[in-house]
Amino acid sequence: MCSQIDELLKRTEYDIYNNPDVSDEGIKTIAEMIAADKRIDLKELFDLRKCSSKFCWLNYLNILEKLPKEDKVRGLSLLFELLQDANWPAFQKAMELFTTIDSETVVLYLDKYLVQACAEDDEDWLYNLHLLAQRLK
Repeated sequence: MCSQIDELLKRTEYDIYNNPDVSDEGIKTIAEMIAADKRIDLKELFDLRKCSSKFCWLNYLNILEKLPKEDKVRGLSLLFELLQDANWPAFQKAMELFTTIDSETVVLYLDKYLVQACAEDDEDWLYNLHLLAQRLK
């Protein structure tokens, strides 16, 4: 990743992985850095396994929410991953964020995740992807 954002995330007030209460200003700062540097790999940055709590996943979504429309597409894999379980604290917000991205773009990615959910025999995820498809109509 980019050393500038790595250094920022080491500070407690910006630690999106362990601090579920990162300030709105901190979220905005991180979003600005991501928007300014297209080399930042959001799949690596937004790795759910890095978080100490599922509530920290909301930090990822708060950052995505603040990104310009064209940069939100970079976070689609995270949004699809968060649809695996409707009981997760980030599920509703992830579902809402899909509506801020061009639906034609979302549909292009949807097939990939439907195939993955089928391969994993994950009925909950399949159902949630179906809900998303209905919402996109």
